[in-house]
Amino acid sequence: MTKPVVAHILPSYLPVSQTFIYRYLSKLRTVTPIILAGELNNLASFPVRSRLYDCSSHPYSLRWMIYGFGKRFLGDLDAYRRMILKLNRVKLLHAHFGPTGYDILMTKQRLKLPLITTFYGCDMSRLPRLKKWQDKYEELFDNGDLFLVEGNNMKRELTHLGCPPEKIKIQHIAIDTDQFRFRKRLPKSIGNVILLFCGRFTEKKGLIYALMALRHVMPQFPNIEFRIVGDGQLRSEVETYINENRMGDKVKLLGMMSHDAVVKEMEAADIFIQPSVTAKNGDTEGGAPTIILEAQSAGVPVLTTYHADIPEIVVPGKSALLSMERDSESLAENLMSLLSNQQKWIEMGKVGREHVERKHNIFREVIKLERIYYEILGLDIKNNIRKA
Repeated sequence: MTKPVVAHILPSYLPVSQTFIYRYLSKLRTVTPIILAGELNNLASFPVRSRLYDCSSHPYSLRWMIYGFGKRFLGDLDAYRRMILKLNRVKLLHAHFGPTGYDILMTKQRLKLPLITTFYGCDMSRLPRLKKWQDKYEELFDNGDLFLVEGNNMKRELTHLGCPPEKIKIQHIAIDTDQFRFRKRLPKSIGNVILLFCGRFTEKKGLIYALMALRHVMPQFPNIEFRIVGDGQLRSEVETYINENRMGDKVKLLGMMSHDAVVKEMEAADIFIQPSVTAKNGDTEGGAPTIILEAQSAGVPVLTTYHADIPEIVVPGKSALLSMERDSESLAENLMSLLSNQQKWIEMGKVGREHVERKHNIFREVIKLERIYYEILGLDIKNNIRKA
């Protein structure tokens, strides 16, 4: 059987924060993926064997010229993407993010192709607060064939937005556990305990609460170093808090890093902290940060929050200690517990690694996704699985 061609529709290929999408795209075996992106970024960081099409509307680009001709003479606003889909004999559309699903909806209907849309985060938390997106999502939910989410929290939220529950399936975020060397975290008799955070400096990442927790424990545990990977709009707020509380000798702002560099930081870390919160504008993690899976895969105990689908991607009380959102005192108590009972680190790391291998292994999850594709197309995947 010839592998069916699946078109992945993306607003951009590919922001550095979207490694979770790249892992799936690079591991597909029983289908032939092609990628249509609104703009192209970071190609060296995310190389693919798939055909990659620049669908930007920059002046004098091919899409810009075809769009202008189609709009003026044919009343057709998406002739370029439709041409690509026809030339590649695409059988299925997979849109990443809710707005992208809506954007490709007219083309889906004109070509009579099934459409799967994956929701990830702000597309189902912040955007639906706007009336125009409520209306657009209603149309998408009526006409889209299937919607994928990361966990049960996202499924409940998407149902609440009006998506029929029978159209929703859970497709876990996943990682290649082989990329993360598992190391037992032994109690530290000498040297600093390394606390690590990795993420954008935005409200929903909750970095300020990690700093508050550290300030609480510093008097009792001075031998701790907090290493922070990332940057963003709240950098000045973070720097001000560090300076005002005289934490500069304990906190290292490392800036943005490549994924390989983050892996090295993770290997050196003793504890990982991710205190995610719901932002004032409604923005959430949606599902859960991939970096928590990476920490567990490396054997690092995790401090995090009861937020979105985070409780599903950890083993609460066993691989991770969880606090309520914005509760810096509880976060500090959990940090103090890990610092006082370092003999627990080994078992927490072991439980976390086993959990990720069992529930979030990319090689298992990608087969699950490909089965969904074949089911939507009414095809039997067995022969192509043997050939892959």
